[in-house]
Amino acid sequence: MWRLMKSRILISRVILGIGILLSGCGTGDRALLVRLIRSSGAPIEHARAVITGPGVGRIVAMTDKERQDKTEGGEIQAGKIGARFVDDGLLVDSVPSRADVTLKIPGAVFETRRIDLDTLPVENGCGIYEWTVTDLAPFEKNKDYATGLPPAGDQEKTGDRNHTDNMEAFNDLAVDFSTELGPARVVKFTIYPLSPDPDVYFQNTGPHPLHYPFAHDVIGFSGTLAEFEKGTYHGADRIAMAGTLLYYPSLTTLDQDGRELDAPVILTFFPNDDLTPEQAMEVHRLLEERLLLLDLNGSGHRLVYLPAGQAQEDQALGAVDDFSMRDVRWITREALYGNLKLQVLNPGLAYGYLRLMSPEELEKAVVSFTDVLVLTRLPNSLPIVGGTITEEIQTPLAHVNVAARNRGTPNIALMGASSDPRVKDLMGKLVRFEVKDGAFDLRKASIEEARAFWDAHAPEPVVLKSDTDYDGLPRFKDIGFADSVRVGVKAANLAEMSHVISNQTPDGFAVPFHYYDVFMDSALATGELCDGARADCVDEGRAAAVCDAARDLCLPKGSKQEVMWDHVGRIINEDAFRTDSLVREACLDATRYILHHCPVDAVFGDALDARVAEVFGDAKVRLRSSTNAEDLPNFSGAGLYRSLSAYASGKKAASSRIRKVWASAWNWTAFQERAFWGIDHLSVRVGVAVSQAFLGEAANGVLITQNIADPTVAGMYVNVQKGEVSVTNPEDGAVPEVFSIVPGPNGIQVARQRFSSLSPSEPILTLNEVAALFQAAFQVQDHFAPLYDVSPYLLALDMEFKFMESDLGPDRSLFIKQVRPYTQEVMH
Repeated sequence: MWRLMKSRILISRVILGIGILLSGCGTGDRALLVRLIRSSGAPIEHARAVITGPGVGRIVAMTDKERQDKTEGGEIQAGKIGARFVDDGLLVDSVPSRADVTLKIPGAVFETRRIDLDTLPVENGCGIYEWTVTDLAPFEKNKDYATGLPPAGDQEKTGDRNHTDNMEAFNDLAVDFSTELGPARVVKFTIYPLSPDPDVYFQNTGPHPLHYPFAHDVIGFSGTLAEFEKGTYHGADRIAMAGTLLYYPSLTTLDQDGRELDAPVILTFFPNDDLTPEQAMEVHRLLEERLLLLDLNGSGHRLVYLPAGQAQEDQALGAVDDFSMRDVRWITREALYGNLKLQVLNPGLAYGYLRLMSPEELEKAVVSFTDVLVLTRLPNSLPIVGGTITEEIQTPLAHVNVAARNRGTPNIALMGASSDPRVKDLMGKLVRFEVKDGAFDLRKASIEEARAFWDAHAPEPVVLKSDTDYDGLPRFKDIGFADSVRVGVKAANLAEMSHVISNQTPDGFAVPFHYYDVFMDSALATGELCDGARADCVDEGRAAAVCDAARDLCLPKGSKQEVMWDHVGRIINEDAFRTDSLVREACLDATRYILHHCPVDAVFGDALDARVAEVFGDAKVRLRSSTNAEDLPNFSGAGLYRSLSAYASGKKAASSRIRKVWASAWNWTAFQERAFWGIDHLSVRVGVAVSQAFLGEAANGVLITQNIADPTVAGMYVNVQKGEVSVTNPEDGAVPEVFSIVPGPNGIQVARQRFSSLSPSEPILTLNEVAALFQAAFQVQDHFAPLYDVSPYLLALDMEFKFMESDLGPDRSLFIKQVRPYTQEVMH
């Protein structure tokens, strides 16, 4: 349809531009002059050449020498043989025997040719090679596709670029996605037919998001879906190629050679495409020569090939010399994700006082939605704050980002933020912090605009549902998904999952809301317990005046005791509690102290310990909070409540330890989170999931049943760490292994973004373990989809898993200990 021009070739010498003059014919004995002849007769104003070969190394030449020196960086190596464009063409100072030359001229076909000096005629000491440059056909654009994208203004002449403005033609065809690397603009492409003369189509991806319907309905492919897939994604003898371009306007990173990439366009293929490096390089050529709005030089707006999975990456690593020779930039996932300088994770707007804190300082600080934090490292948990800037890279599953997603607050990672003038100069001041369109804006704000914002965002009240009449201690096998209103989502989903993958789910039972309600109705705040809470308050390092204020509020004036439901109902409405964050935190601490010291009902306590003994004997168990204020479709509440270990008897008997799980309903972070969302504190109920404790963990992790790292590719997203080291709450700077499970040429494969800091060169899981994890997660997702009334192709579940050492051999056992919706929207 749009073939390369086959009209009469007009021969003309190339005029490369004013100021570039021929001076001699090289500095060596065997100089090479490539005389460039353009088929259209048009002058060549801009060009790039890469010369490789024995004794040559790798030389890059550009028509703009000043720009070459300033922007090309690591591509030019001092001490190598020189090359430059001159009036007659391309001059290489000295070539021992042969040279592989890749020539890129905008508007023309990009080519790589091998030139043997021994076969060339010689003039004035130069081997002369005549190269006819073939122009591309004019581009076409309509409502369905474009066959090429023209340059933006005169960007090639100036070398200046505003990334967003210069990508207008690309953006017109794109759809927007949110990824771990920040916002991405995605364009699908199809090349059909592939031979003899390829036709390239950049799809208008909004109305044409899929390759086969586009090929069939728009550009005339007449075969079936099966025929298209076989001829497009498999083998050497193909009729077509297809893939995806992802433009990251806010991304700045380094490739594996340490060269900077700024706002790149990433070329990807489906993970189950068995394409060779040669095929990837050829598609890169066909696309790059038609994407005239991209740059051929420097760090910005470069087209970069990203292998889809481990299989393709291994092949690319074996062809690095070929990629270099053909001037195809490519990058591994580990390099792409490991060298980020700015990571835009969650959009939003906040007003607050900019405060610099370490995790240790945050643990002792009282902060609120009127604060924007700059965090030197990732903390184990994040209380309610207006926004966050971290100096460590986050994963989507880091607690900081999970909290920001749940709350709708702005969140970025910015390397060296505390010394960045954009941040440092505003420290301690009231600021406006906005994350939008892949960038952030931080500026000084007035108290008037801040108060207006805070008032406008006061939440509507939310009253949670619960059934407190349901009693007993039901086994997981006897309850399921529908019982969340009685035992909480965590226990109900764990029970439901045990019906699907019983051998990979921990056994156990649930403690319904009923017993928490009874406990709060019978537990008493007394003067003695209030005095004990006051002493504990001081012992924990709070100011005496704050502890005295909390003590004054502990009981009503003239009362000697108060039922705990009445206590919390009264205290949360006291003026000092509502207006003073320090007093509020101390009062909540006193509430927990009192609950820790109130006895549980003796009949219930005996029944609970007996149930633990019946199901688990004398083995350790976990008492895991299961409230009606967590694990909801639009609100995860992750990490807000307490879970701890217990036994059937002794000092750590379940009947004693359960009080601390119940009391965690009044944790500072949980209370602040609920207040942020307008949740009625008095409607919160706490159930408990009692399950086996895991001993001898070989690995632990979190899996999301959607590929949140790259939503354009189907798969599942995994963070995994060695042993019991937390994935979501890392200590001592430990970072997990991060990868996606994606389709492969022969089943599934791993698309790894980075190794664990505790296993920097070896994967934590074997391929068989990855397959077992994928299979179990697939079964669970398929089972829960109709329960949540969501298509299994769209449902995102958050699963916590462990691999346990076995006494029977080297094989490790998989257990999935929790499943909940992955929060993709905030509560409203």
